[in-house]
Amino acid sequence: MTKILKFSLLLGLTGASQWTIAHHSSVGIYDTTRLIEVEGVVTSVLWRNPHPSYTLAVEDEDGETVDWRIEAGSISTLRVMGIGRDFIEVGDRVTLAGEPSMRGRPELFARNILLADGREALLSANSKPFWSEGGAERMYEAGIDAELVERGRQGAMGIFRVWARVPNDTDSWPLYRDDVGGLTEAAERIRAQWDPTQSPYLGCAPKGLPYVMGSAYPLEFVPQGENLLIRLEESDARRVIYMNGATAPSGYSMYGSSTGRWDGNTLIVETENIDTPHFYGDGTPQSRNMRLTEYFTLSESEDRLDYRLIVDDLETFTEIREFTRYWVWRPDLTVEPYNWQE
Repeated sequence: MTKILKFSLLLGLTGASQWTIAHHSSVGIYDTTRLIEVEGVVTSVLWRNPHPSYTLAVEDEDGETVDWRIEAGSISTLRVMGIGRDFIEVGDRVTLAGEPSMRGRPELFARNILLADGREALLSANSKPFWSEGGAERMYEAGIDAELVERGRQGAMGIFRVWARVPNDTDSWPLYRDDVGGLTEAAERIRAQWDPTQSPYLGCAPKGLPYVMGSAYPLEFVPQGENLLIRLEESDARRVIYMNGATAPSGYSMYGSSTGRWDGNTLIVETENIDTPHFYGDGTPQSRNMRLTEYFTLSESEDRLDYRLIVDDLETFTEIREFTRYWVWRPDLTVEPYNWQE
């Protein structure tokens, strides 16, 4: 017998703040101002990008069984948190906390899951522990594949390795904190016309530079002759950095023309010729005159990479802007094909 559906109270601004950085798939579809709890038995699992989905058989207040459609964070996000295809299986009895449908349907964007053994796991990039009994000792911890770790260690050298965000650490992710702000009047007018329900990112449109550098997904630095390649898992993005005075192609593109140099343990990358419409997925624009300077600083232990982004675009911002984040080395991870599916 399935468990009873339970609704939580409408969250105030303080309680909802941990979810205010809405993922592109939830805007206009799920009510990001509310959280509900749903208890039931898993009856189907569809593991695919951008979001795995599940069906949960839930007994309503009238004793009828209702099939709820559940979405969770992207496969790439879940992998960083140690959650794979077999984490949730048909027949599992679980409780989920998440955002209900705005369309009045039995649908949920799940942020947290409470397993039958009482452990809690996070199901999206910006989730935080939800249940009061879910202290640190009750949080799900994934096992580490020693073979993958050893393989990752063998291929690592300096910056050339796989990097990932630290879950539940806002210094690591997101790159942009809350409202970007500091816009010119012209940029404010453009953003005011933004309709989130018509966002191209609802369909997982690729993000240009610098937006893509705020990704919650893994990335990797790869040597490419005298130059280097930044491989990002999100949208299979590829950035070639032309090193040691080499000339970058001059044409405009969504990732622009990037040249780099080393200053000690810091890779400095300068980029221009960027042609992409959005600085952020809230409709914040950017101009074709934008210039970026990025600093990737490798720690002495080579297990942390600090990132500083300087944005010079006075058509969009009233002053030069700076944003920071960091990644940690994850020898157990690889940058996988994005393989987005409708």
